[in-house]
Order: sequence, then C-alpha cells, then structure tokens
Amino acid sequence: MNGSALVDVLLVLAPSLSLALLVTAHAALVASLAGRSPRWRAAVALVVPPLAVVWGRENRRRWCIVWLVAAALYVVTFALATFL
Repeated sequence: MNGSALVDVLLVLAPSLSLALLVTAHAALVASLAGRSPRWRAAVALVVPPLAVVWGRENRRRWCIVWLVAAALYVVTFALATFL
C-alpha cells in the first residue's frame, strides 16, 4: 500500500470511527441520565446532544470528555475528508 492509498483509507475510517465513538459516548451519557432523576433530562439530551455533556458532568466526567474529544475529532476528520 503506497502513501496515497493509506491516506485514502484513513480519510474513510477516521470520520466513521470517531462518529461511532461519539454515538457510544452519547448513548452512555443518556443512559446515565435516565437512571437518575429528573428523568426528563435523558429524553431532552437525546434530542439536543450537547445537553448530555452539560447534565452528565456531575457523575460521568470521563464519558463527557470522551464525547467532547470524539465530537472534535469527527469535525476535524470529516472536514479533512471533505476538502482533500
């Protein structure tokens, strides 16, 4: 595999994997919110994803960090894949 093919593979895999990580972190945060009161926060966070990070900071700090890193990584890798 030459350098160009490797870059192509990375431009396809990186956005996909970062989106998968983002969805996993979001699901973990929403499940955590559903397990404690007020439970309506889980339903709202499902529709407005950044609220999962805001409300999840209290007890799921690591998942919030994973969510933020995955979101940033997705934006960067998607932009690279789009414009290269």
